[in-house]
Amino acid sequence: MSFELPPHKWAAFMSPLPDEIKAPEFIIDDVIAAGTVVIAGERGLGKTSALVPLMAAAAGLAVDFPLKATIRRHVVYVSEYVEQVQRILMAMRTNGQLVDDDAEVERRFKLVPAARMKAQEITKLKPHLDDLWDNNDRVDGGNYCASPVLALDTTNATIDLDNISDNSEVSKAVSTLREGLSPINVILVGHIAKSQRSDIKSISFVGAGAWEGDTQQNLYLVSENDCRYLVLGKKRFETDVREYLLHSRGAEMQGINKLGETKEMQCFYSIPEPISDSLKAERKAEQKRDSAERNFFSVKKDCLDLITREPGIKVGVIKACMSKRNETVGAALESLIDSGQVGMEENGKAKRYYPATHPEADSLTEDLGDYRSAPL
Repeated sequence: MSFELPPHKWAAFMSPLPDEIKAPEFIIDDVIAAGTVVIAGERGLGKTSALVPLMAAAAGLAVDFPLKATIRRHVVYVSEYVEQVQRILMAMRTNGQLVDDDAEVERRFKLVPAARMKAQEITKLKPHLDDLWDNNDRVDGGNYCASPVLALDTTNATIDLDNISDNSEVSKAVSTLREGLSPINVILVGHIAKSQRSDIKSISFVGAGAWEGDTQQNLYLVSENDCRYLVLGKKRFETDVREYLLHSRGAEMQGINKLGETKEMQCFYSIPEPISDSLKAERKAEQKRDSAERNFFSVKKDCLDLITREPGIKVGVIKACMSKRNETVGAALESLIDSGQVGMEENGKAKRYYPATHPEADSLTEDLGDYRSAPL
């Protein structure tokens, strides 16, 4: 007697060596992969101002943007603050970085106010996006119909969970979204604790680890030395660039307040710059120079404060009061004299310093050229 086994998903074997190897598919080439992706950053660091231009690029709407999207897609952007997204797009338009075609922007970039709902309810959105698939021409003359991107900014404002720190609950929600919305691409925007760029290996999404563990790619927005970076974390593709320096771009525009009054306002957004090893070294050298300049300015200020409080103070006393090296203090005093903020009286080896406005300043050393060439 023979009988037929019931089908099983894991019994559908595939060739381990297909004739055609598939290259990774991207939302943003070599930066954001197609699929379910997490983008996280600390609160107030500018996640939305960084993501909106990226999504405009994915939709083929960005102009002179440094990152490319070879495959064009429609974008559905769910935001807890739609006015901010509108202002960012208008700022890009003002700066000539968004296509000058309102109808095209509205057709390709769908903006939706956020509402919290269960993951199962979110998946019911899928049939409403049937008209948002995008035809892309293939090199062989065929056509590839690309699935849209659904950006949830943020997860707290869109996904209703009883406990965001419960791995089991979060894992189930992410799995429901992945399976229920597939092959629609989903970007989950969330928060991380305050972190430095150097902490990238230990950075994690606030709440359960399943946000990162159950998704295909993680990207993080971090800061270091007053600079912001978009850094690639877990990924399933290889790329030469893992970090992007975010440059702020601003634009002035007019807005209408609740009283109907016209108000001038500014809006900022971020443009990513790929960071190579050589550029990293250059940026590090710039930061070192900036740090040295800030340090030197601080020493000059401290010296000037001392001299202002104690006119006629001796150089030895100044150096004793400072925690910096004598050479640095000497250079700071010399700079203060050069700038005319301080005068010096020299009597043999003794040197006394006065603020430039002090009466004693009139009788200070006449030939500062000799002083400047002599060690302090």
